[in-house]
Amino acid sequence: MTLPPALDRSSPLRARFLAPLTPALTPALTPTLALAPAITLALALLASGPASAGGGTSDLLLVPDSGNDRVWALSAVDGSVVNSNYFPADGIMKQVIQIVVSPTGTLIMTDEQMDAVFEYSATGTYIRTLAGPTDGVIGAYGACVRDGFIYFTSGAGDLTPNGKIYRVPAHGGKVSVFSDWTGVGQPRGIVSYGDGFLVGNSTDDDIEIVSSTGIVSPTPFHNSDGVTGINFPQHLTWLASGELMVTGFSPPFGIFFYDPKGTESGRLVAPYVTTSPRGAFRLDNGATLYTAGTRIDRITLSGSTDSIVNQLGTSFRWITRVTPPPPCPADVNGDGQVDSADLGALLSAWGGAGAADLDNSGSVDSGDLGILLSAWGPC
Repeated sequence: MTLPPALDRSSPLRARFLAPLTPALTPALTPTLALAPAITLALALLASGPASAGGGTSDLLLVPDSGNDRVWALSAVDGSVVNSNYFPADGIMKQVIQIVVSPTGTLIMTDEQMDAVFEYSATGTYIRTLAGPTDGVIGAYGACVRDGFIYFTSGAGDLTPNGKIYRVPAHGGKVSVFSDWTGVGQPRGIVSYGDGFLVGNSTDDDIEIVSSTGIVSPTPFHNSDGVTGINFPQHLTWLASGELMVTGFSPPFGIFFYDPKGTESGRLVAPYVTTSPRGAFRLDNGATLYTAGTRIDRITLSGSTDSIVNQLGTSFRWITRVTPPPPCPADVNGDGQVDSADLGALLSAWGGAGAADLDNSGSVDSGDLGILLSAWGPC
């Protein structure tokens, strides 16, 4: 089984400060700040790089706001708000939990309320529904793209232990049950692990190992008692350090870190995490961003917690890094290519205004048609 890159244990500073990290942050000791300098340095050492490699400084973090059926955009560098209405409410998405990027660059959105998995363009235009209630989906939650398929968890929030992991081809097609969790629990976050997956189990609070054939291992990646360990795991993210970062929604709520063998290597709880977190992300500047209901907060390397957003009526979910597509104004419907669908949209809007007015002349006319035809093909 192939594991993420091993942690660098050669650093004397890491050896010195990583060991005290977990006990220093247990619930019994969190009111005591005497160890804060050691904790801060340990966090700095854990922050060995961005959560995803290869991204640029113009990358954005997309955060669903299910309180307003929209998506916010934040800076991947420092977590500052770029656009609070990056993808406006469209009457389709209702309670998006996670956004992941498909192999073709479109966006896959799991929607808990609609029991559906939607595909959107990189510019936020609805393309199609990949899975829905007729496929047996109940409360679509976490998602992972792998080997040409979208794997997503279902059953979260249902009162019976009938969770499932489904998969559907990324290009669309038949939805099938990949892993039946009847009697196992309710799966939440999901990430690749070796030739299979790691999946958070909100029933027994463990992080389960799921094989490439959908079998749940009797021995979990991390076995939690749900009392002193992580409780109600949600968002799972691999860090560049090789550690797994997981948000724990219920007390002792916080952000938990595990080495590639599943041993807890650290945690951020009170006073660093002030309320139940849902999503988390390691920023390019080394700080840790997390979402929690109406809040988006940032834990800096100096040990302070800054409020990025605290707005009534919002309900922030998980965090995804994306690279915005280059401008492509002739792509009227925003599906990443200029084709007959865009031509049809332009002709339907002839003489009017709107997105098909490509030259901003105030009217859709032959000038716009010329621009569209000259841009024909992929953006």
